Amino acid sequence: MAEKRILVVDDVEIVFSAFREELEKEGFRVDTALSGEAAVQKARTEQYDLVFIDMVMPGMDGIETCRAIKGISPASRLVAMTGQIYSGLAVKELEFVKAGGKIYYLYKPFQSGEILQVAREALRARN
Repeated sequence: MAEKRILVVDDVEIVFSAFREELEKEGFRVDTALSGEAAVQKARTEQYDLVFIDMVMPGMDGIETCRAIKGISPASRLVAMTGQIYSGLAVKELEFVKAGGKIYYLYKPFQSGEILQVAREALRARN
């Protein structure tokens, strides 16, 4: 089986270590981007099987990032994540889905094994 490529998009660099810790030991290749703009640039040069996108970021938010990456790479599975629970979250999640993403309810702080579980579910649904 070919190595699955995953992109993690978040404006907080410490988040990346949790993804690397859980996913790289399972054989996934993990790339990171600190902004939606950087993620779009990476999606133009690399093909990702799965992209985790933070919903709340300065500049391009999660919805704009989702829409842009889906336009570049329609086969990529896009998953929303957030560390903020707020009254308008359900509306934002619906916009994310309309932009081509999926909601697997990955909320920060992550529980042990949760990232791997969501990655496997999303990749299974993609196939």
